[in-house]
Amino acid sequence: MGQPGAGAPLFFPELTAGCDVMPRDVEGELILFLEHVAQVRRGPLHLCSAFNAVYFGFDLDLGTYGTGILDPDMFTLLRPGGRDPLPPVGSFVRVERGTRSLWGEVSASFGASPEVEEDGWVPGALSGAPCTGEMQDTFSRAVIDWDVLGALTAAEHKELARMRRSPVGVVDGRGHVMGPLHAGGSVSGRDHSGLYRQFLLGPGRRLLAAGSLGTLLQGPEGVVAAERALQVCFETLAELMRRAPGLAVWDLYAQPLDRHQQFASGPVAKELTDRVARPAPGGTPRYTAVWPLLTGWEREVGDEHTLALTAAGSAVVDANLVLASTVVDGRVRRNVDLRIDDSWQQGGIWRAQGLPVDAVLADCDPLIPAGLGHLEHLRPEPAAEQKAPEEASVVRVEHLDEALLVVSVALSGTDLAAGLLPLSGPVMALLGGGPLTVELHHSGQHLVRDLATQVTDRALDGLAPMRWPDSFYPGIKITVAAARAGRQIIATTSLLPEPVLVGDRPLAWDFDPGLLAAAWGLPALAPPGDPGVVVPRPVHGGYRPPVTALEKLIVAALLRDGRVGPARSRSLDGLQLSAAMFGPDVVSPPLLWTVMHTCEDMAAAGLLTRTTVAHAGVLPDVFTWWPDTEEARQARQIAEGADAASRQIRHWRRPWERRLPDGYRATPAAQERYARWRLEVDGPDADTELPPGHTFVRGHRRGQGQAPAWHQHLYR
Repeated sequence: MGQPGAGAPLFFPELTAGCDVMPRDVEGELILFLEHVAQVRRGPLHLCSAFNAVYFGFDLDLGTYGTGILDPDMFTLLRPGGRDPLPPVGSFVRVERGTRSLWGEVSASFGASPEVEEDGWVPGALSGAPCTGEMQDTFSRAVIDWDVLGALTAAEHKELARMRRSPVGVVDGRGHVMGPLHAGGSVSGRDHSGLYRQFLLGPGRRLLAAGSLGTLLQGPEGVVAAERALQVCFETLAELMRRAPGLAVWDLYAQPLDRHQQFASGPVAKELTDRVARPAPGGTPRYTAVWPLLTGWEREVGDEHTLALTAAGSAVVDANLVLASTVVDGRVRRNVDLRIDDSWQQGGIWRAQGLPVDAVLADCDPLIPAGLGHLEHLRPEPAAEQKAPEEASVVRVEHLDEALLVVSVALSGTDLAAGLLPLSGPVMALLGGGPLTVELHHSGQHLVRDLATQVTDRALDGLAPMRWPDSFYPGIKITVAAARAGRQIIATTSLLPEPVLVGDRPLAWDFDPGLLAAAWGLPALAPPGDPGVVVPRPVHGGYRPPVTALEKLIVAALLRDGRVGPARSRSLDGLQLSAAMFGPDVVSPPLLWTVMHTCEDMAAAGLLTRTTVAHAGVLPDVFTWWPDTEEARQARQIAEGADAASRQIRHWRRPWERRLPDGYRATPAAQERYARWRLEVDGPDADTELPPGHTFVRGHRRGQGQAPAWHQHLYR
């Protein structure tokens, strides 16, 4: 399998369709290419730089971008003073110094808050604090690769050294750029993948237009198509990086595996783990940042180049990989819980706490940043009375990140009778203040309005008052989800495949057998049948992975609020669906894309259908639930057939008449092709004469020249 020629882009059309449809040979070639790019680059390979490598062309022999696509006039100008928002990772930048220009690429970026102590101690309020375009006092450190657009000359090296020594230069002493958070509008300052896509569709559109996706940028509908294509490209590349056997991946960064192993086997790695995995006195949580620890060791060894230039990005990624492997392999010191709390600020903030942990953390992935430090600062944990074990509801956290909380609750007989939705104190601390709205869905049963939408408030150990349907019984399981700091909660039960007979009563909904047996005075019961929960699938999507625990809640929201379609189907687009589930006032980009990627995963599994053609230039896509009826199956086949045609259109350039320069005319072959096309499309009465001064360009698959006619591909 060969590698591309010097600087040739390796952009395959399959990147816009996803890994699931990518031929194995194409996947293998791309993975091998990404591994080689990571090997020859200085510093880590970020997802945005991986896109640049395949889209603009990366010369593996020279270790630089080697095509004529990149226009330096489109590079972001870095000015001294540190007042301009820093560009996102992947951005090409330039510095003007008299008659000389220095060019580079942002290869890494992370928060640089001055509130962190030199020993790495972090105030809890900082860990996971939101980063929006309005927060101009939130500073970042951008790591620039100054050699990736061509090795610096001796004169350029001297110029960069002068800038590093200057107290008012563009860069600091390490060759990095410090500045305020990128003002990204609705995109979080932590989401450099989203920020870079936003840049390419806005100020950097000329850069994007020079490559393979440039043909999509025609009119408002074209921008929507390009936005969707970019999103899928980034998701596909993120998945390829995860699949690459020669890469060690942390967040959206990748290091060559052999290079990382050298760091992991060194003395810094062991000391790093010992320093970070130390709770505060009494076992309470301690938050420790990675970057100050690295700078401390730099001072200890007296090597000012240890964290200079791109070496800083490599050190940050290597350090986080060491800590992550320590957690995954179970090598944390005894009686200590270690987990990432913020993957962006100060290169990463880790949380160490003495065991046991509370209910919020017991079942949460320790490598998903939850931002607990900031939430603990905003809302201290309330005290809660403990019930006897046989009376206590079972509350389990299914998913937790900085945007979303999903909990499963098995209702005890006591809480059912008391009208309480039991939630532990730490869980309630993650919800918004004031009255809360609970949108209750009872699978397979219609609820009257007063039951379906209830306004409730905080009680001692949950939310009350709650009116439960008469068909509820002790031990019934409910899945509950809310946006972090949100005031709308969505909850749903789950139907069993077949009712379970307990005594003489058939039970239709999933339940906890221990709670039911205790409440009804029965001997031990066998667990009920599988309620149809989808087996977790491989995670896709770089920025916000899908959450399997959301699937039944998404179906519930579609059934409640979806637009009625053919055969009583229900449809909503991603933004409407997020608003229906969590309220319109808290639909943040992270939450929206979590819902979107979960819906896409459900569509891939056949649980929903997805309409991929945007309506009136508006994203996100529309998702549809179908009932289990013969009429719905037929309607779904028709809808999926139409959608398959629309997907083909996305990869095909339509036939069109192209204007010729003055004095030129179409060849007889082009005139013949045009006439044949008009007859095929419009029938025997079609006007087959090509307008003067125009030629005919036949429809073709993007990037593959003029293939068979566009409409023939759709219907063959």
